[in-house]
Amino acid sequence: MKTASNYAKQIFCIEGDWHPDLRQKDTIENALKFMETASGMKIKYIHRHCSTEEELRNRINEYNKRRYNSFSIFYLAFHGVPNGLKLSPKTILSLEELAEMAENKLRNKIVHLGSCETLNINKKNIKKFLQTTGALCISGFKKEVPFVSSTIFDVLYFEMCQYYKQIHVIEKHMKSYYGKMMKELDFVMVYE
Repeated sequence: MKTASNYAKQIFCIEGDWHPDLRQKDTIENALKFMETASGMKIKYIHRHCSTEEELRNRINEYNKRRYNSFSIFYLAFHGVPNGLKLSPKTILSLEELAEMAENKLRNKIVHLGSCETLNINKKNIKKFLQTTGALCISGFKKEVPFVSSTIFDVLYFEMCQYYKQIHVIEKHMKSYYGKMMKELDFVMVYE
């Protein structure tokens, strides 16, 4: 059974640009700030932007350093497509390419893809991601989801991750408390 090292799970977040118009201010960082300052949560985070494969590779290599071991949730917030993250309007990174980039670098991490449709693929391919990266779990959405609803759901999910070490128990409680939302957003958790 897959088990996290600690109850407290800090977040290492990499976020893409949501709009080509830089005057738009959509960001999930506000949700991260809320989780860090909300009474009872106090979830620390690191937040960085990224729009190229090279930047993402560098961020993953940095994240793999020992000083970030307590940041056990790896949160990738990008536009998505089935089996991919849109790093930019013209650059799509497949889940397989992401796995190769992060090979053996996500040991004991919960990987959450805050992106539309990325996990709308064969479960076998998702499990291959887990094997290649060493991640405890990968979670995300199988369909297109609204920005606000999915961000609120992410906050609820990250909070639930703080209470349990065993991944299957996190999933069980998510279904118990937020099962309807999980279905509406087509949220999945895959682990071994």
